[in-house]
Amino acid sequence: MRHLPLLCALLASTPALAAPPAPATQQAAVLERVVLVARHGIRSPTKPPQTLQSQTGHVWAQWPVAPGELTDHGKQALEQMVGMVRQHYVQAGLLPASGCPTPGSLTIWADAKDHRTRESGAIWAEHLAPSCKQQSLSLVAAQEDPIFAGPATPLSVQEQNAITREFNQRVSTIPPTVGRSMNTLQAVLAPAACTTDKPHCLSTNTTTLAWKKDKPHLEGGLATGGTAAENLLLEYTQGMPVHAEPFGQQNPATLIEQVFPLHTQESWLIRRLPTLAAHKGATMASVVQDVLAGKPATALPAATEQTKLLVLSGHDTNLDVLATLYGLDWSFTDQPDPTAPNTTLAFELWRSPSGPYVTVRLFHQGLEALRTLATPDPAVDMQVIASGPSLQALRPIATQ
Repeated sequence: MRHLPLLCALLASTPALAAPPAPATQQAAVLERVVLVARHGIRSPTKPPQTLQSQTGHVWAQWPVAPGELTDHGKQALEQMVGMVRQHYVQAGLLPASGCPTPGSLTIWADAKDHRTRESGAIWAEHLAPSCKQQSLSLVAAQEDPIFAGPATPLSVQEQNAITREFNQRVSTIPPTVGRSMNTLQAVLAPAACTTDKPHCLSTNTTTLAWKKDKPHLEGGLATGGTAAENLLLEYTQGMPVHAEPFGQQNPATLIEQVFPLHTQESWLIRRLPTLAAHKGATMASVVQDVLAGKPATALPAATEQTKLLVLSGHDTNLDVLATLYGLDWSFTDQPDPTAPNTTLAFELWRSPSGPYVTVRLFHQGLEALRTLATPDPAVDMQVIASGPSLQALRPIATQ
């Protein structure tokens, strides 16, 4: 587990900051620097409908874009999210209300591996600094970026063994609610599968941890079900007709709420394994650390000591990894997916009369808001979820 000591060293290097006052009394606090880690906008499923049908036994809807690409609807929803974020940081004094940010103070870095993250980065650049010709930067298109994907160095044997132990412990304690979600999803996708079409019977396909090219992957019924649940959510947020396949005559929002625990459990079984998160998240954590400390980011030369606001345009996997590293957890009353499209995690460094402190803020859009392109409401869609004297000493804050 060689990446665990490295990550601990990164976190421990955060200055020992004074304990923050209660959020309600931070009137004199000044916001100095922010790192935003954002999931891309609404995309189509990463596999074509024919492949999804072969995996689930169900005929899936056709999308207006190629697999894994942002839709026009998704771009509009992301523009609304960026508008809300910009409004907040203008009010907080980090961004100018008019004109352009000071040169070098705003950096936007997108994962080069996928077109959707590069497109999302461009939307952040255009709408976070309107009319300023702000650029979203990245590595060469389609190149794997260690900030988002983790280091190129393979997992050690010790790390692989630890990941296997962590997985086995978690898979043995899957709650009964997951089984009920599986049954509900099975009845929608292929109701006769468990009697006449065994390959598409999700509950009989054992969930296992598989190793491919020395990387862990989840396989089996829960992996298929979790992906299917996410695809249902993507279809609905895209604005597809309420009674389009595969919703049938069921209420889509209710159905998504019932089956989405499969995707959440899928993330818990693989993305949020501590050893894997430490390996994959070490580079991104170092960037967050350096920017909040006001230092040039060793792993990201585009972020310098002048950077006041850094946007990392990435994936839901990045949100899961950072949540694991910093002990964060959250849920929404209007959105079953805690890492839904456009969800943005903000690490803020504030300076108050009693000293500096770190606050973690969360921006999101509800299920219906994504579908209808409703204007975000900061009172509902923005919340502080943790605060503390340093990154490694964050404390959860109760939210309503």
